[in-house]
Amino acid sequence: MNIPYTDSIFIGLIRLFLWILFLYVMKRLFFKGKGSKNQINSMAGMWSFFASVIVVGIFLLVQINSYDLMTCLFIMVIFFGVRLVGIQNVLSDSARFRRQRKMILLDVIEKVEDKEPLFDIVEEKPTKRLSVNFGFVIMALTGFVAMVVRFYLFKYDNYQLSESWFSELAILKGISQQKWLSNDAGVVGQHALMTFYEKMTGISPEITLESFGILQAFILSFIIFWFMNIMTGSKVTVPLMATLSFAFFFNLVPINLSQITHGKETLMALTLVLPAMVYIYKPWLLYARSSRTYTSKIFVIFTAIALIDVYSLIVLIPPFILVASFFTSKNYRRFYFRALKAYSLATGLVLGVYALHFYYEGVDFFQFIVSNLLSVTSSTYTSNMILPYTELITIVQIVSLVSVIVMFFMMKSKKDKWASLIAFVIYVNVLIGISFLDFRYFDIDLFNEVLPVFISIILGVAIYLGMYLFVTKVKKVYMPEAIAVVLIFILFATGAFYGQKNLFGKEEPTSRLSKNVIAAYQEISASFLPYSYAVVNSGTFQPLSTNSHNFINYRDFLGEYAVRDSVYFANKEDKEFLRANTQYIIPNSLLVFVFNTTSEEGFNRLALYLNLTDNVIGRIEKLKSEGRTVKEFFKSDGLTVFEIVNNPGEARIKELL
Repeated sequence: MNIPYTDSIFIGLIRLFLWILFLYVMKRLFFKGKGSKNQINSMAGMWSFFASVIVVGIFLLVQINSYDLMTCLFIMVIFFGVRLVGIQNVLSDSARFRRQRKMILLDVIEKVEDKEPLFDIVEEKPTKRLSVNFGFVIMALTGFVAMVVRFYLFKYDNYQLSESWFSELAILKGISQQKWLSNDAGVVGQHALMTFYEKMTGISPEITLESFGILQAFILSFIIFWFMNIMTGSKVTVPLMATLSFAFFFNLVPINLSQITHGKETLMALTLVLPAMVYIYKPWLLYARSSRTYTSKIFVIFTAIALIDVYSLIVLIPPFILVASFFTSKNYRRFYFRALKAYSLATGLVLGVYALHFYYEGVDFFQFIVSNLLSVTSSTYTSNMILPYTELITIVQIVSLVSVIVMFFMMKSKKDKWASLIAFVIYVNVLIGISFLDFRYFDIDLFNEVLPVFISIILGVAIYLGMYLFVTKVKKVYMPEAIAVVLIFILFATGAFYGQKNLFGKEEPTSRLSKNVIAAYQEISASFLPYSYAVVNSGTFQPLSTNSHNFINYRDFLGEYAVRDSVYFANKEDKEFLRANTQYIIPNSLLVFVFNTTSEEGFNRLALYLNLTDNVIGRIEKLKSEGRTVKEFFKSDGLTVFEIVNNPGEARIKELL
């Protein structure tokens, strides 16, 4: 697969899914109340709200310099404790709380004497308590399929170790160092989610950056499945076809195949934008038991969107709000205005915070907005498409027009059912129309990033409409869901495999060299104690060493470090001298990167001073001749990493243990 750090990627994903499984089991075992009949909707609701809470929470924690793993775990424990005791009990008056505390103590004593469980567990059979619906299983399966497909496309990825990749890595490490607002970075809500993923799974920032796009594909597939489930009422078949069209087909829409595995702010925001759209039409899905919570919940969602992607906030959402005003039911008109108020407040609050920050920093706030609306790192191409771009758009518009006309005639019987679908189809076509007006601040590449999702949904709507008309007007056909799912998977997988052979045949797998560099750093960090060693490498790779270990570039290794090395070993036993001259103390081990080839396309521009390679090798040989222990730590195509041991047994974790 050409990916040397596959194990690190999947370790992070497996740990995350184990966390989710653990939280699900805890919820079903210890929290009272029956499980949701629509588990897909329940999970989507939890994602849209709790993911938004995480983004907003990290933003607030960073502002007070309190964002770390222990704080996150502490907040989670407090949350589960409050849920277990009950929010009403926590907020009750002190006298009442004292009475309840006595009741709880007596109840605990009684249960201990009777040898009963201390906690009230949901009174259901174990098999039913932890059961999952068939639709939920299929939804998860499509998400995993999307992940596998994206992982396969890793071999075409050339984003890693690019200038933009290093910039994102600096943002990730900056958030962990309590830095959010920055003059040279846009909104960084997606990177906040990345750091949360990093901390909860224990993987490195580099692997987080490499693997988050795979996780994003799973989340987006899940949201598309849920969106079609809620909007059409189809439990499995239509959502499955819409999701698989997004997961499998890359020759129908403009994309950049070499960056498709990279996590994108627009797609991350879309996992919250689509739920927000649904909650505007169907508000009861958000507020569940009490309508009083609707405004606060959707406000949190809009705030998270504002912190993740300004393009989605300013370009994608307003046209939808405008179109929705014509199709919102009178019964839920008040929720529409609540959502509009929440959107306006969230937008004003987040952008106001940034405006205030940039005012004190003397930075042009308007330029900040423009830089977030126009991306220089996003690029999409039409060379992968089997149809010209204009023909694709024409087909989408024709399908949309026919679908809207048919649904307008069907609104007489079920107005609410078809109104939301009509509104969404019109909304997508409004965006397509705007894209052809050549507005200066409408970035076509960013729009093309979300276009595959919109086209998949419109395709799903058209399929659903055709199936609905056939069943209601021609003949009702019944097929077991399991058989239908298998047939759909076979049909889409076969079509994707044979229909895209030429596309993948034209693409050349990218070099292993950049991937091997990341793999070497992963092996080093797993083997050595932080800051007990130093890495000697091209200055370009210094960001990989930030907050992890010491770094020495090639020039310093051949010059200034050589002096430090000689002085240190001349006075190694003189503790008083070293205590008074700490500048001469050297790392316990040096990990020297030696690139065996400089012919990789683009690698010469990436790595600086590779012309010093022969001098570096000569220096290593000189140290070896002086009796220094030199080991070959890592070796792969085009790269060898040597370990120079300065103080044996004081750097490697295994040796210290």
